[in-house]
Amino acid sequence: MSKEKKLWFDTTPGVEKGDSFSLGPYFSVYANTDPKHLVFSLARYKFVLKMLKKNSSVIELGCSDGFGTQLLKERASKIHAVDFDHRAINWAKEHLADEKVEFIQSDILTADYGKHDMVFSLDVIEHIYPENEHLFIESVKRNLADNGAVIIGTPNITAEKYATLNEQHVNLYSGERLQETFEQHFHNVFLFGMNDEVLHTGYTPMCHYLFVLACNPK
Repeated sequence: MSKEKKLWFDTTPGVEKGDSFSLGPYFSVYANTDPKHLVFSLARYKFVLKMLKKNSSVIELGCSDGFGTQLLKERASKIHAVDFDHRAINWAKEHLADEKVEFIQSDILTADYGKHDMVFSLDVIEHIYPENEHLFIESVKRNLADNGAVIIGTPNITAEKYATLNEQHVNLYSGERLQETFEQHFHNVFLFGMNDEVLHTGYTPMCHYLFVLACNPK
């Protein structure tokens, strides 16, 4: 009688046959309806990871269900992951929270969880009404250490006509406007672009996605 062939999960420590992992209520939608969007989103988190100094304290404003947040655990000493969405936060608390990551259901415009080496927010600022933009930036600065860094990521307004209409995008930015906005609050602001998962410093109007990296608050 031939021996039964073992699969990889039969010999991997800590993995039981039949184990599965949910991506969470929001990232699961990406995986089921547009998997490439999941790759793009994780590439944005990877950029934040690469900019993060080892053993840094981090706060994420607008963490959704926290799946992308997990990438930061490689270098962060402690992560406060904040979102107003109770459904997303409750899922993250149940499935992802540990000694490194604390998920907090709160209004990101009033968040105050101490000073952090990095504050970052991806795909959030475009959902903030223009009249509340200053509250968002003040929340960023309130949670930032004097020698810390900020990363903000958002879709580029020039790419809007090529994207699926999102009525929740009430405050889209061009690269110029994004940089000028943060230069009002920080001495050093660096602008990057991203097309799909490729980060670059190319012609800004042709970028699908934008980042500012800011430090030295005014």
